[in-house]
Amino acid sequence: MKTNSKYFMKNAKLTVTVLFLLFWAISPAQEKTNAVEKRESSLQLSFYKKADLTKTARVKVTAKNEKRKFEPAKNAHVNFYAQNNKEEVLVAKAVTSGDGKATVELPKNLPLNTDMKFTIIAKIENDNIYTDAQDQGSFKDANLTLSVNPADTSRTVTLKATETGKDGKEKPVADVAVNLYVKRMFGTMPAAEDHTVNTDATGEATFSLPRDVKGDTTGNITIVARIDDNETYGNVESKVDAKFGIPLEAEKDPFPRALWEPQAPAPLVITVSVIFTAVWFTYFTIFFRLIKISRDKHLPTTGKPPLELTYENLYDN
Repeated sequence: MKTNSKYFMKNAKLTVTVLFLLFWAISPAQEKTNAVEKRESSLQLSFYKKADLTKTARVKVTAKNEKRKFEPAKNAHVNFYAQNNKEEVLVAKAVTSGDGKATVELPKNLPLNTDMKFTIIAKIENDNIYTDAQDQGSFKDANLTLSVNPADTSRTVTLKATETGKDGKEKPVADVAVNLYVKRMFGTMPAAEDHTVNTDATGEATFSLPRDVKGDTTGNITIVARIDDNETYGNVESKVDAKFGIPLEAEKDPFPRALWEPQAPAPLVITVSVIFTAVWFTYFTIFFRLIKISRDKHLPTTGKPPLELTYENLYDN
């Protein structure tokens, strides 16, 4: 019994030693595999101030695929910070969609530095799929206003760009490019071939809208002015409605019946319906006849043997 106990203890110690060595060898390899799974990422930050004065930050995240090429990064977790002196304050979080983009709304009042700029920082931190990355931008808070005169036959749009000074008062923004657009059902389109104007020393600029712009049934259109991708102000937008468009004439019959329209002509519909009704009526008639024949086969007989038709029987009478 003592020999068996010693043998058992020896085998147990050997088993534990082997398991420990296997665990020690596999753990670093597993950690290395997990570390390799992260994809190299990059992000781009943009700032937008909408016509309703809300401020938003947008990011576009890309990551390298198996072919080492950048593509939109889905489900990337992005943190947004506002710079307050030397401290970074978390203001929003977002997860990118299938196109690698995410948008968050920023606080109305952001901390400013001595140059009256606010700094937004976007970061990917400790993500399970993507490596850490960040981008930041510093912008000034600008305002863009539009005004029109409904009685103006020249269709002139007047715009003014301002920024807030250190004294809290609005001051003009000179020599900034502003693009003019007209709102359509699926977005905006340039108001004219040359749709860009620059503000003067007073921060103002004028733009004459073309006469061939189509509006709604009353001639109303929405004019959009936008500062696009400016290094100092980011993207700033303003809108105004004006009856400067050509009234859209309502069609007498917006859905006419024709072969090339969604609704076919009435005679064609009636003809096809009659044909289909006749075909299905034939199908149902045949179906019920077959059922009747099947039932007749199972009817009980009278017990009389069938009369044999022979030459003698035919001429007996």
